[in-house]
Amino acid sequence: MNRLLQILSILFLFSSCDSWIDVLPENQVTYTNYFETEKDVEGAAFQMFAAECAYVGCEGDYLKWLGILADEWTDTYNAPRLGRASDLANGWGESGWKSSYDIVFLANTILENAYRADMPKDRLNFWMGQASFTKGLAYFELARTFGDAVITRNSTSLEKYGRKPMLEVIDTAIVNAMKAYNLLPLFENLKDLSGAAITSKQYACKGAAAALLAHLYAWRGSVIELYGLEGDASTDYQKSIDYCTLILDKKVGFYEMQPDPETLCVAMSKMGEYNKESIFELELNPSETYAQTVRVLGAFLTGYPVDVNATLATQKTKAFRLKWSTVQQMYETKDKRVDAYFYTNDEILNDLQTYPYIYLKKWREGIYFISSTGSAATRMTGLRANQVQWRVADVYLLRAECRAKLGVAEAKDDLNEVRRRANATLYPAAGESDLKLAIFEERERELLYEHHRFADVVRNGKVYIQKYFGLSLSTNAGLEENSIKYATDQDLKDGILFQPVPKSAFLMNGLMRQTAYWLRYVKY
Repeated sequence: MNRLLQILSILFLFSSCDSWIDVLPENQVTYTNYFETEKDVEGAAFQMFAAECAYVGCEGDYLKWLGILADEWTDTYNAPRLGRASDLANGWGESGWKSSYDIVFLANTILENAYRADMPKDRLNFWMGQASFTKGLAYFELARTFGDAVITRNSTSLEKYGRKPMLEVIDTAIVNAMKAYNLLPLFENLKDLSGAAITSKQYACKGAAAALLAHLYAWRGSVIELYGLEGDASTDYQKSIDYCTLILDKKVGFYEMQPDPETLCVAMSKMGEYNKESIFELELNPSETYAQTVRVLGAFLTGYPVDVNATLATQKTKAFRLKWSTVQQMYETKDKRVDAYFYTNDEILNDLQTYPYIYLKKWREGIYFISSTGSAATRMTGLRANQVQWRVADVYLLRAECRAKLGVAEAKDDLNEVRRRANATLYPAAGESDLKLAIFEERERELLYEHHRFADVVRNGKVYIQKYFGLSLSTNAGLEENSIKYATDQDLKDGILFQPVPKSAFLMNGLMRQTAYWLRYVKY
């Protein structure tokens, strides 16, 4: 296996170099002979998992910041938040594009060569399922981040590629997710090479594939409506509902909500421990570097008292801040998520005039970097928690959203499953009449800082995009009129919600084309 990993590492480095799509296939150096045993396939899969953990789920730089719920931002992060396109045209999206194709390359390597290894059919299916799932997830990220994108033929083709339409990219993700769904067992039946039960939810299973398909179809239906594309959005919403139902009815594994928000937060804060609500996770390796340990989005907001070096005052230095008054507007006083998600002790609440911000409690333990110089000083670089990509409450609310779009009355029942757990007033509460809005706001409350808000806004259409992605001129004088808040239908179709294709993708490739909206600003 060591020789295999050496060759894969070399090829992976090649794939990271500038090229016509940032993916340079093998150059006459064959590695196929090294897929001799299942151990060799496992080694290749670990490379793929590492790339997946490092890059998937961050929604791309621009989109990640655009979707964050916040009242205040530092200057560093104002460009994406305000939609200043001229500031975004260069540099944003470079890692999201290249890294996604690195993952596709590694998945293709397994899909094209795993059969060479000597192992039983069920074990081959297991690894092919892992690679298909990961490939589907990578293409989903590409479609959400860039819209039109390259679809590579395999890991060895030397041809140049142009971008394919967004729906074709989404369909490629769906095809691979469906392969994974058909090949993989339930989570409870996952076994490793030695036959021992797998406890890590980083491994894909039938339930994880169902969750991916549910989100893919919900996204596909939404963009068909948003951009006026050919397709049947209603059919896509129904397919999303069907996959959500498989999960919620325990037909694809045992998943259920934790009994209360506090238990949920404790479970999400214990990296590597079993969480019955979690369906798929990106595992944190706490020994990795700073950039790789910042996995949970909430790490950018979490400070005192989780960070032992922080004080109440240092919350003002965070990249973005949420005010306690905003939380009071979002959540009812009786909502159990308030005490589970935020510190509410007297020290914090008694001086809101001086320190008006929230102090996040959703994840409870930090990771600290010790200087290589031997200094005793430490700094918190992330949260000791896996990124839970999908969990049961998310699935209930996704089904509620799709049902509401189809006018299915049971949408409110799904919404109320989540509210009931939180001890919140069931729908309709006083003053509530817009079920679609109630579901969106419940996702905002329940899934706070769990990497969902950007996609949630986009799936709800133009009105939500302009309301939740733009800041008003009265509070931000530098806002451009061409920002997302004032996006026209043509701006949306031209790709204002996508990151510009990075410069490296154009090197040696005359077939590559920039997204129409960004042609106004890019300098290459």
